Amino acid sequence: MAVEVTEEEGKMIEKEEKGLEDVKTKDGAPWRVYCAHALSTWGDNMWWFAGGCYMLELHKESLRLTATYGLVIAASVILFGASVGRWIDKTRRLTAAKTFLTIQNTAVSICALLLAGFIAYKDDIDEANLTLVTGAVSVGAIILASIARLASSGTNIIIQKDWIVVIAGDDTDLLAKMNSILRTIELTTYMLAPAAAGQLFTFFGFGWTGVFIAGWNIISVCLEYLLLALIYKKHPALAMKKIQLSEAESQEQALDNEEKGETNAFREAYEGWKTYMKHPVMKAGVGLACLFMTVLGFDNITYGYCLMQGVPHAALGVLVGISALVGVAGSLAYPILRRRVGIERTGLIGMFLLISCSTLAVISPFLPGSPMDLTYLTHGGSTNILDAMNSTDEAEVTTERNWTDPEFWVTYASVLVFLTGIILARFGLWIVDLTVNQLLQEKVAEDVRGVVNGVQDSLNNTLDLAKCILVILLPAQETFALLIFASFISINFGWFMYALYSRSQRGHLFHFCRLVSVILPDTPSQKRKEEQDQIQNKEETMKMVKDMEEKLYV
Repeated sequence: MAVEVTEEEGKMIEKEEKGLEDVKTKDGAPWRVYCAHALSTWGDNMWWFAGGCYMLELHKESLRLTATYGLVIAASVILFGASVGRWIDKTRRLTAAKTFLTIQNTAVSICALLLAGFIAYKDDIDEANLTLVTGAVSVGAIILASIARLASSGTNIIIQKDWIVVIAGDDTDLLAKMNSILRTIELTTYMLAPAAAGQLFTFFGFGWTGVFIAGWNIISVCLEYLLLALIYKKHPALAMKKIQLSEAESQEQALDNEEKGETNAFREAYEGWKTYMKHPVMKAGVGLACLFMTVLGFDNITYGYCLMQGVPHAALGVLVGISALVGVAGSLAYPILRRRVGIERTGLIGMFLLISCSTLAVISPFLPGSPMDLTYLTHGGSTNILDAMNSTDEAEVTTERNWTDPEFWVTYASVLVFLTGIILARFGLWIVDLTVNQLLQEKVAEDVRGVVNGVQDSLNNTLDLAKCILVILLPAQETFALLIFASFISINFGWFMYALYSRSQRGHLFHFCRLVSVILPDTPSQKRKEEQDQIQNKEETMKMVKDMEEKLYV
């Protein structure tokens, strides 16, 4: 008996030591992950803002080149996102990270230097060749930016969808906390990086700003690679990756593809979409993607509409910052909600908050000051949103009226309610985003994690592209209300898809019996249930007492 106790104590000591080592290992790496993510998102958000400014500088007459720039980048992710994910699944983690980091930062650096050099020496080019050179530079810049965007997508899949899952291990609370902090970092850099880039453009011009961005990316890739190498060394589990196909099978498949003359990228894209559509988490992923087909967010389209309603640029900038802070609050609230109510319920709560707040935006077209006039569809004759995005003129009413004037609230009632709704909706939006993101981390097997997340990125961009097409078809401020209604329908369909997923996992959307017990606590069925619970609790208590007595007497 004494020997057995000693062995049990020895096992307990070993488990405690192992647990302490695991805690040290988990606590030692996150700061490196956070630093690497901060560097990556800062560069991404700075280039996202700078790229649009450069396209507008190349073609000041209209937003056609800027729209083409965004369209080609989105199309590249849609077409090749699944292939990028498939390649990640077949490649060692550190090799994949090194490859995408190098491609992304190299492409951005070359693109920035190309655009900066062209704009700086544009006056020295002959007028006869200027159009040709401008076209060549534009095409080259768009291709490089598309490559950088694909590489950025690959980096995000590797770090946010795979590495942190391995680092967290089986600790879902730690995973939720890491997701929350990573998203907070992303929102913070989304708010600060464009502002920093704007200051560079203002004080140093387009030439030196391009040189700075290129230099930043060169320094950033070195720091990011160093941090990822330290993380990889700290966690040996990252070196053990489950590959879907063996080397022999991969070689046979490659030979078959060459013999058949098939394009490997498109074949992998097809296989990736097929894998995604068969996966149980597909419904939740589609629900998230539906949230991308909306004008109820702060992007160039919403900026243009607000400017047309007389909102000053400075006020709009402040509101964008407030929306980012609300999003940060949502991301910080996510791990607390998930711990208390579970991950599926957290997503339902986030969807409820998102739809409830977005209802304000749906009401706004019917309030005073709204430009809604659906007769425009037959008569026409109005300024469109795309033109307003390029406008720097503010409406005279913004300088003549004060917020203390009652007419101010009548004039701006519609746009104020619209902005209030989309700002408050950021809280629920980021809760939903983090929920589905963690579901994709937890529910997707390691060997298909890359391809499933690659397809998810493609699907998100597809519906974002659908939104842009709707704006092109309905560009006038009088028809913006139709875009609001379409966005609200898309959000509700996203809730419907997520609700289907939640029901498939939990067997119900909410506990109807518990709801009845709260509303009608004195029903006979409820009393019978309470009596049964009391009897069951007594039986369990007696069993525990007997077990303890047996152990004590032994």
